[in-house]
Amino acid sequence: MNWKAKEISLLLVLCVGAPLISSAHAGKSGEGRPVPIRISGSGTMLNLTRRLTEWYAGRNKAVAFQVEGSNATQGFSSLIENRGEIAQSTRKALDGEAGALRARRKLEFVEIPVATEFAVIAVNAANPVRSLSIFELRAILSGQIKNWKQVGGGDRPIRLLGRDDSSEVRHLIDEEFMGDASFSDMIKALPTNTAVTAAVGDDPGALAFCDVDLHPQRGVRLVGIKASASGEAVEPTGENLRTHKYTLSRTLYFYFAGPPAPELAKFAAWVVSSEGQLVVEAVGLYPLGSADREEARQRLESGSKMAVATR
Repeated sequence: MNWKAKEISLLLVLCVGAPLISSAHAGKSGEGRPVPIRISGSGTMLNLTRRLTEWYAGRNKAVAFQVEGSNATQGFSSLIENRGEIAQSTRKALDGEAGALRARRKLEFVEIPVATEFAVIAVNAANPVRSLSIFELRAILSGQIKNWKQVGGGDRPIRLLGRDDSSEVRHLIDEEFMGDASFSDMIKALPTNTAVTAAVGDDPGALAFCDVDLHPQRGVRLVGIKASASGEAVEPTGENLRTHKYTLSRTLYFYFAGPPAPELAKFAAWVVSSEGQLVVEAVGLYPLGSADREEARQRLESGSKMAVATR
């Protein structure tokens, strides 16, 4: 999969056909302007949601969006308190949040997946280590394991590299897999995936985390990840991401309070369409597999029928 070529192609289309729109809804204000569809929640998803809404609003002038975010709890609270239409979240709704929505508005959350976020662990191609357990990876990234011989490699210091805060991959690993451990101060942060993989290719002792094309440059190999020491090593392939087998990944969601209104359902259906998923690829995330897309469509379709029935 050549993600860079797809991204360039998509960006050309965006520049020609869809102006960047920072805010814009279904319905009209008293002055004739569209009332914005309000989206809030996880800050990790801000870039994705803004790109999706900019592209969609560029094609649908009667629709506008207001996008903000700090954390998933904020998004769920906005739905519970009827201060927003969509919550963006890197996690599933908690039982307490679902109970609060039920008690406050007599509604249930409607959840659809929109993308897969993932991290890859890269080493120099000459490194004999081909897989690591989550425990070993956590110990390496926290600085507890400092030499490759401790995980089956040669007697060589481990030099740590990773993306800087312009990429969400650091937050993904920290939030989902580091547990109580903290990242080592010895991790050298680099601004781009290209810089990360170039450094790994030049250093036999390097280990790096990044979010990158699944076919890295020559001299670099992606490590398989094991959920436990005795578990099977799973490599970051497209198939393993689509089927949720690869451990260093998580699903990103949109949530609605009850069946989404027609304009919301139309937007959500576009997000999980082939065109919407191309935008997902362009921001460096992995698109949904066919099973996830079909499940999302069925949830939207059943929700739409419920909305019609209750009018």
